[in-house]
Amino acid sequence: MEEKAFKTLDELFTINHQVKSFFKIIKDQFKLNFEEIYILNILNNCNGYEVTAKEIAQKTNLKPYYITKALQKLKDMGYLDKKRSEHDERTVIVFISHQEKAKIEFTINALNKHFY
Repeated sequence: MEEKAFKTLDELFTINHQVKSFFKIIKDQFKLNFEEIYILNILNNCNGYEVTAKEIAQKTNLKPYYITKALQKLKDMGYLDKKRSEHDERTVIVFISHQEKAKIEFTINALNKHFY
């Protein structure tokens, strides 16, 4: 038997309201949307300092348009850099410096404080 994520419709609506409230606060305080936070969380959990846009797409199931737009905004905000692969110009490599990694960790930690 499949386990249900929500026991009642009221529970679903309550959680939905909480999620919307959370993202409104985050948008106001950090100027980040869902896709951007999702990508920052992926980068924060990566072992290294490089990941391809394709790997981000596979982990998030986000459409390429949203990933491209989010990566550009995160680059403009100083969270990451990106470049084309030397071996295949179609491949976008996202890389972060130690300073950018620290900024990502700081932001994720600040976001996590909303859950404690």
